[in-house]
Amino acid sequence: MGICYKFEEKVSAALNSCPPDTVFLAAVSGGADSMAMLAILCNIKLNSPLYCLHVEHGLRPAEESCGDAEFVINFCKNNNIECHVESIPPGKIAAYAQEKGIGIEAAARFFRHEALLREAIRLDNTKQKTIILLAHTKDDLLENILMRVLRGVGPAGLAIMPQKRGRLFRPLLSFNRSDIINYLKAKNIPWREDSTNTDTKFLRNRIRHNLIPLLTQSFPSWKSSLHVMAETQALAADFIDNEAKARIKWDINQKSSHPSNRKVRNTETQRSQSKKNENYLYTDKDNFFDQPFIIREEAIFQGINAINNHAFMLSNKTRIKSIKRSVIRKFCMGNMNTAVLGSVKVFCEKERIILSFVHEEFFECGFSQLIN
Repeated sequence: MGICYKFEEKVSAALNSCPPDTVFLAAVSGGADSMAMLAILCNIKLNSPLYCLHVEHGLRPAEESCGDAEFVINFCKNNNIECHVESIPPGKIAAYAQEKGIGIEAAARFFRHEALLREAIRLDNTKQKTIILLAHTKDDLLENILMRVLRGVGPAGLAIMPQKRGRLFRPLLSFNRSDIINYLKAKNIPWREDSTNTDTKFLRNRIRHNLIPLLTQSFPSWKSSLHVMAETQALAADFIDNEAKARIKWDINQKSSHPSNRKVRNTETQRSQSKKNENYLYTDKDNFFDQPFIIREEAIFQGINAINNHAFMLSNKTRIKSIKRSVIRKFCMGNMNTAVLGSVKVFCEKERIILSFVHEEFFECGFSQLIN
């Protein structure tokens, strides 16, 4: 029980770093990690309201999927926690994944995060925004890094998963999955097993069940080494980010006002008017190509993020996800004048580099097109 106390004490200390009057929303699937997090939250003294959200994705047989939801609801009821279940109609995630050319996992994550954000906004009070608690562990962190290594991402993608970012907070990030299981067994707390966790058609499961055991057998210290690498990449990513912002400035060309600043009768009218807008970002071409290569790459990503976040975007549902660095790299080498990246186009025009939004959604894979 001493180990359990230290476990809870560490999580309590992490949560105490949040501002007073914080509202906590726990994302609970019913699996071991999220049940351990919820049990800890019940056992420590929280000075803030605690709520729970369970997302039923509609991907598994109803008996299993709805059983998870009922399990979480009953646990919350027994511990006086208000619980909300968000059910996604069967087939919706699969259809969305096919439409956008992304994997089922990415599509499910998109719907789950949208549900969490909606619930957090609903729970916001006048004093403090709601913090979403995610049950990621050190094992999840290492699995994510391996996935990103295999996908060839840059320093920011290899950086260590932060404990806190925006509304998201990960109180279990310093614990291994074995710590989680030991805690649950010591506290006699049940959990649910997701049958898809053993399905190796998913990349994470292939890494978890095939690659990690091989690494552990052949390279016993790989976890600590990978963790150190991720910390180093986080420092490198911060430096590159700051240097790119200082060296390459994006200016905004916005010739017409945002639709929110004028009366628009309906969505179709808004879309029609938006196509007439000449909204884009631009920067000096000579200065751009005078910078080190990695700074050019980072500046393009920063510009894309700025377009995605800027007020002239029509909808917060339009998102830009994980554009392949290899595509940006070809443009930054100066070997082409235009690169179309789903919803964003980057091109050279006289003395300027221009980034424009082309009113299409872009997701993780399959939609990059290069134009010489």
